[in-house]
Amino acid sequence: MRILHSEKNTNIDKRKKALELIEFFVVVFLCIMMYFHERGTVAQPDVSVLPVLGDRVLFGTYLNEPIAWRVIQVDENGEAVLIAENILTMKAFNAADSGIYNFDDEDNSYWSIHETEADKNMELQAYVRGNSRWADSDLRAWLNSDRENVVYDGIGPVMRAMSEEKNGYVSEPGFLNGFTVQEREAIVPTENVTNGNALDGEEVHSTDLVYLLSEEELAWLMEADVSIRTKPTEQAIEQDQTHWYNMHSLDFGVEEYYWWLREPVSDMSSNCYMVDNGYTARLLRNMPAGAEGIGVRPAVKVDTKKITLSSNECESGESKETEESGDLRVDRQEE
Repeated sequence: MRILHSEKNTNIDKRKKALELIEFFVVVFLCIMMYFHERGTVAQPDVSVLPVLGDRVLFGTYLNEPIAWRVIQVDENGEAVLIAENILTMKAFNAADSGIYNFDDEDNSYWSIHETEADKNMELQAYVRGNSRWADSDLRAWLNSDRENVVYDGIGPVMRAMSEEKNGYVSEPGFLNGFTVQEREAIVPTENVTNGNALDGEEVHSTDLVYLLSEEELAWLMEADVSIRTKPTEQAIEQDQTHWYNMHSLDFGVEEYYWWLREPVSDMSSNCYMVDNGYTARLLRNMPAGAEGIGVRPAVKVDTKKITLSSNECESGESKETEESGDLRVDRQEE
């Protein structure tokens, strides 16, 4: 009888331990479910803090100053396309691979008021005036780099390869060098399709962190009620060596200035379109890629789930806090 009693107690103990083990696993399972539920909840964008079209935000720095952007696209996933509110710098789209603008191996010059061989030979035109293909351009390489020493294909944007031998940027740190790690991680790669130039014959694809708008994408600014024409920052004017802004805008009583699109002129190999300064009624004009005094107004797509949104206004006193925290600060425009 004692043996039977002992076996009975043993069975009770086993059942008790089994129940305790089941309870333990149930608790662990519930904790895991709650953890992933909370993570899933946090991962969803809060529509109450998403930027809206036309918002002004601070994001990153350039020339040691915070960059002001305008929101021109927002989707349901919380990704927003921003464009710089002002022209941030004056740079050539692409340097001439010949090493000297409008010269072929330092012997043949193509400076003339009359048509030259470089106006008819598209390969020669790209070689001596800069290729207008966005995907291979020096400006794209610079905009998408966070390195102190940007890696370029070919000779890079050296001064002598520019139309006036000014504004070389081969030694300048990449545009993204002024962004924090958190800010760079919030930038969403964008698949861009750009019309080809006379040498391409088809559309050109690129994946960009920072890019220039196409002619078609100018409609985004209209939809967001953001001005297509804009003026350069004080830093951009101080950095520029060509003084073209004075000659082509201020001297005509216009504050707005030209800025590059990534759109090439289809029947040429060097010329790119740019937004006009508003002195005339035309919206676009074009210039060779090696013209170094044209404004740069970049665009980026950011994942607002990775950035803390703030309703603070874009005041210069907030620049340090913005740079250190990686916050995307929002300034609602008055209706």
